Amino acid sequence: MIRGIDTKKVLALALCLTLAACGRGDRDEDRAEGDDCLSNREYFSKQVWKPVLEQRCFSCHNTSGQAKYTNLVFQSSSQTGHIDANLEAFAKTARYEADGKSILLQKPIGGLDHKGGPVLEEGSPEFEAISKMLERLDNPVECEDTETVETHFAKVELLDPGQTLRKATLNLGGRLPTAEEEALVEEQGLDGIDQVIENLAEEEIFYQRIEEMFNDMFLTDRYLGGSDAVGLLDRDIFPEARWYEPGDEKDFSGEDMAEVEGARKYANNSVARAPLKLISHVIRNDKPFTEILTADYMVANGYVARVYGADTSGFDDKLDPNEWREVKIPGMPHAGVLSSPMFLNRFPTTATNRNRHRSRMVYKFFLATDVMALAERPVDPTSIEDFNPTYYNPQCTGCHGVIDPVAGAFQNWNDRGMYAPPEDGWYEDMRPPGFGEGTIPFSDRSTSLPWLADRFASDQRFATATIHNFYRGMTGHELVTPLGDNQEIYDNQLVAQEFQQEFFDGVATKFAESNFNAKVVISEIIKSPYFRTINIPEYEGEKEQQYVDQGLGRLLTPEMLHRKIIAITGEPWTHFYNRDNNYLLRSNDYRILYGGIDSDGVTQRITSPNGIMANVQWRMANEMACRTTAKDFVRAKEDRFYFRFVETNFVPEDANGFLIQEAETAIKQNIQYLHWHMLGERVTLDDPELERTYNLWYDTWKEGQQLLAEEEISRDLIGRCRADRDPETGEELSDEDRIRRDSLYTIRAWQAVITYMLADYHFLYE
Repeated sequence: MIRGIDTKKVLALALCLTLAACGRGDRDEDRAEGDDCLSNREYFSKQVWKPVLEQRCFSCHNTSGQAKYTNLVFQSSSQTGHIDANLEAFAKTARYEADGKSILLQKPIGGLDHKGGPVLEEGSPEFEAISKMLERLDNPVECEDTETVETHFAKVELLDPGQTLRKATLNLGGRLPTAEEEALVEEQGLDGIDQVIENLAEEEIFYQRIEEMFNDMFLTDRYLGGSDAVGLLDRDIFPEARWYEPGDEKDFSGEDMAEVEGARKYANNSVARAPLKLISHVIRNDKPFTEILTADYMVANGYVARVYGADTSGFDDKLDPNEWREVKIPGMPHAGVLSSPMFLNRFPTTATNRNRHRSRMVYKFFLATDVMALAERPVDPTSIEDFNPTYYNPQCTGCHGVIDPVAGAFQNWNDRGMYAPPEDGWYEDMRPPGFGEGTIPFSDRSTSLPWLADRFASDQRFATATIHNFYRGMTGHELVTPLGDNQEIYDNQLVAQEFQQEFFDGVATKFAESNFNAKVVISEIIKSPYFRTINIPEYEGEKEQQYVDQGLGRLLTPEMLHRKIIAITGEPWTHFYNRDNNYLLRSNDYRILYGGIDSDGVTQRITSPNGIMANVQWRMANEMACRTTAKDFVRAKEDRFYFRFVETNFVPEDANGFLIQEAETAIKQNIQYLHWHMLGERVTLDDPELERTYNLWYDTWKEGQQLLAEEEISRDLIGRCRADRDPETGEELSDEDRIRRDSLYTIRAWQAVITYMLADYHFLYE
């Protein structure tokens, strides 16, 4: 006879498992080689889950497998928190016994009419691992000095608060910190970051950065340019989609085709970016981030509103592309980005796909769930002989049991992303539209997507997914996922994953307590070691895998590098004769070659540089040093980007080769300043790194002095390296103020230093 569960005992046991502190069972034979102690959780993770349960049991015992209605249902390793969830499922099932013996020792060997038959041999190492785990449940192992996130990173070198501030403002605002922000963080430490995020949230570049992060997911910028976005809209449903074309009624002089072209551009690009603007709108107005799904409106400017036939009476200026407001499309139930025609077109459906692609993507984006990893893969095609395999065959139900109900929630949106409820209802050979254990009431079928959005937003995985999305966008790194057959590497990566998840869980709690204010997530990530790590200590073996992809080492995207160049040098890197063409922002120039995306044919960023990218880096460094060095000297000293301590006539030696101490000290002080300004490095005047930079300046200057004396080179600067105009106003400078000559070769020596730093790892990476 099988006994039921003693609920109180299981709850107490679960607490003990979490704390691993309900007694001592520190048996030597339970320790993995090289480990001093394994808590119950660690033993389960290393000895039971990966080598036994995941390999032998998971294919049936998952949320959609043949054993989905049993007590033993596991989560995939791709899901966050799977170790804790699976240990809990194991512990609960372990309490069931037959003839005084746990069913977990009987069913795996084919006993008790196990539907899966024998999957283990009695006495095998796998069987013994389960047996020992059962012993541990009754006598949990207590390990001393259990690590926390804080102790895990105790030996890791982190950015100090000032450096963290600098990295944060460059990352999210494309600028250096203000003096007020520096004082704030100096006084409050990392706590001051919260106010800095509020400051950044008042600036448009902050929202550009947010939209870049989410476009890397949504890829709706594919529709920028021409009429790619507006052309997707059904003219029968949206007859005003091309309202800007010449006609009898218009808000501009239709005779002026340039004005028509401007309206076409603004209308199309605004329509394309509407789902991203909703993300910005929610953050800008301190709305709960859940509203990106639950919003019963769309965000539009006057151009977008007219395209969709929405009311434009609330706009101050219908032709201002930067005035975005909440509007409603007549006759369409809104569900945040889920109901956006651009989002729906970017993730299309077909008559056979039946919204399954859309379902898979919203699980990935908003619930941090890879539904393709829910079942055993690859699928054996020879085992699929059912009339309706997606409904009945366990090879298929692992994914389709999760995907198909959510696919049905998109039933009212057609293959072109238009709201067009099907006349014959949803497919009867698919699972009813719904989510989880819930089914959408038939009476709510017209608002099925808002129904789904509400449930997605209230699911605890929404907070996790949001944190994951910002983490990827801000750090440039993927989440830690244990991989490979090397057990030591896997175990150490598993440790990294568990601490990362512990951090995410803590952020999720604060996120929920703040009523889902996304700025809390952003601030917590910035203050964490995952944003601030500089260096990790050297470890023997594979322990370094516990710190993979953390902190520095992220290649700046073309957009981020573009903004950093402006912040550091004072101007963008553009075509010399066409300053509107930014090299790093145009697909026709270097955006794609430098690892960027076009959201169409190129959808994945390159994160490791190649030869072409290295050449782009050197060209940028050379050109920007040439353009900006002399120009910086014509600014007032307090306004200069580079040269706060020197002038063009500062040389370290006189004509006889004797040291000019004051000038040499000033040059070194300026180099010290440049290390901080350009690279974020704090160096002392006797630091070897500063000495190397000084030697570069000195050697270049000495060589130039000799070449000038031998008349091998000109004293004149080449045209592009001169300073003929005021850097701020663009007006021509007087003859006495302009810089066209470099008679002492100091300007070109400083150009060498600026080139050196612009091409430095710490400038190109963060």
